[in-house]
Amino acid sequence: MAAKKSSKKPIIGIFVVVLIIALFLLFKNLSNKVVLSAEGLIGNTAGNLYNGGLFCEYGGRIYFSNPDDDYALYSMKTDMTDLKKLYNDYARYINVDENYVYYTRMNNKKTTQTQSKLVAYHTGIYRINQSGKNLKAITTDPCGSLLLYNNKVYYQTYSQLNNKQLVIARTDIDGSNTVELITDDSPVACAYEGNIYYSGRLRDQNVHEVNAEGEDNVYMSTKAYMPIVTKEGTFYVSTLDGYKLYLAGPDGSTEILVEKPVSWYNITEDRRYVFYSCDEKDTPAIYMLDRSTGDVEKISEGNYKWINIAGGYCFFFDYSSERAFAYDYEKKVLNFFTPSAKK
Repeated sequence: MAAKKSSKKPIIGIFVVVLIIALFLLFKNLSNKVVLSAEGLIGNTAGNLYNGGLFCEYGGRIYFSNPDDDYALYSMKTDMTDLKKLYNDYARYINVDENYVYYTRMNNKKTTQTQSKLVAYHTGIYRINQSGKNLKAITTDPCGSLLLYNNKVYYQTYSQLNNKQLVIARTDIDGSNTVELITDDSPVACAYEGNIYYSGRLRDQNVHEVNAEGEDNVYMSTKAYMPIVTKEGTFYVSTLDGYKLYLAGPDGSTEILVEKPVSWYNITEDRRYVFYSCDEKDTPAIYMLDRSTGDVEKISEGNYKWINIAGGYCFFFDYSSERAFAYDYEKKVLNFFTPSAKK
């Protein structure tokens, strides 16, 4: 009897080992499975992405690149509490869906040293859980602007087919089915009703429309910069008319929104407020236009860039020092943006 009992031990041991391996492989497979977002979801607003995609609001939280921590990836509630560090990468062009945060890693821009020079100068498009876990590389090629749209990412990169020329590429969120869509170095930021919009830089400066099949057509024949296509029309900076800010209606009409030369601009999602900076020699400043009243408010004098909108705030940065500011545009309160103080 004793001999029979001992003979079962190796069998039980093998069974346990096999079970552990099977559970490990199952967990690994589940962790690598990509969860799709809702059809038609856009990862961030065009206005934010034209301004570096430093802030993105989703589900009651703001995901952002923290200027007080070498632009590492953070999140916080829309009232600027519950600060969480997600990852130490220098993050740009942040996009968010129901499950993940997508961003362009630009660790070559870091000012602080890291333990690994390989990591410090690594770039690419990355996806991470909203909790800051399970980081995955979609591509490790050097990349610029990034737009998540309809479970695909559109991004600037160097062509593998055309002598390393800058192009706009598209790939699925798991990194498959990569194609080079557009041979132009324009940033990709705007999606609307199934199409991608951009202003050409190499062939022309017209506003182009690219459909899901990759067909590229001129959408609007005018010299434009940073076009944002909406149901109300197309907002754009006119390089033909002194960098004034225009709105072109679907009926072909045009309206000048800002008479001064605009260097950076953004609009709220309801299109009521327009924020813009003007780099005039004597009186550079950042302004807010309330389109419901026509009132223009000077928020702050100085040269500013990277105007992002999230959580009822307009975030912007001093052009030289990159000191960050947060403007509550409903309460009209301006403060320095210092998220690290709330750890």
